[in-house]
Amino acid sequence: MIIIKILFGIICSVVSLAVLFCVIVILAGYIAELYIPENLRNLKKNKGTLFAEDHSMIAAHRAGAGIAPENTPMAFDLCLNSTEFTVQELEFDLHMTKDEKLIVLHDGTLDRTTDAVEMFGRTEVKPSELTYDEIRKLNTGESFVTDNGDMPYKGLRGDDIPDGLRIPLLEEIIDMMEAKGEYLYSIDIKDSGEIGRKCADKLIKMINDKGIADRVIVATFNGDITKYLTEKYPNTQRSVGVTEGLKYYFMYLLNIRPKKPLPFKAIQVPSNQFKVVRPGTKRAIAYFHSLGVACQFWTIDDIDEIKRLSDAGADCIVTNVPDKMYNLFN
Repeated sequence: MIIIKILFGIICSVVSLAVLFCVIVILAGYIAELYIPENLRNLKKNKGTLFAEDHSMIAAHRAGAGIAPENTPMAFDLCLNSTEFTVQELEFDLHMTKDEKLIVLHDGTLDRTTDAVEMFGRTEVKPSELTYDEIRKLNTGESFVTDNGDMPYKGLRGDDIPDGLRIPLLEEIIDMMEAKGEYLYSIDIKDSGEIGRKCADKLIKMINDKGIADRVIVATFNGDITKYLTEKYPNTQRSVGVTEGLKYYFMYLLNIRPKKPLPFKAIQVPSNQFKVVRPGTKRAIAYFHSLGVACQFWTIDDIDEIKRLSDAGADCIVTNVPDKMYNLFN
């Protein structure tokens, strides 16, 4: 009984400290926003493909997950060929198959977006367990729901599945985009460990071979892959990692200037994470701009928040509804 009381006391103390820490961070963020230091005022605009000139650039999240099945050739085709809206950047995700093909897919399993459970008779079907030929048989429009609640692609099987709803190769998507113009890419490596490192190697080689490295932001949530990219590919145009992102956020709050050049070229973060970490503010954006870092925010579908971020100086906003964001700016 005494041990239980002690453990309960420890847990309460930890929770109290965590709550206090969050409160301090929130207050620090609001206080910081009240005063913009002299060195962050009247900054000259950064030049380069990652920086916006007027309003924020539009990035289609998972190639426009709100208007077509995510990360599919159909979604890319819509963003690249629409007569009703345009985008400047395509954001999408990367996995590697069993036969080491780079495919465009977000989740670590195929369950949510495809008919994989039906086809393979089990759950938690991972792309690294299947060859690309096996993955090509799946319908990636299986779970897509339109704004009015319809599921137009559910139940398609075999030859009835159009190529636009089959999981694409990375190279296929790059070639599709390059045929239409000089777009920006945000490519998120989802695999970690050995598979993630191989994925990074293949990705870096491909973007260098195709001459598009200056228009690609390589991103990952995996700390080991961030470290790998930093050590093996220091010149790669990558996004901030999770741990270093928190580090530089606190440096921003205190207006501390890094002594060394930053190892990343862009921050790609939520604008207001749990109302605790708030990098989507005019002062925070000015701070990172003063370091030559582009500021992108995800995943923003609210029109009022899109306008606020654009007015604050955000370079790019990643959204599921690029058509609505385009209408706002035009």
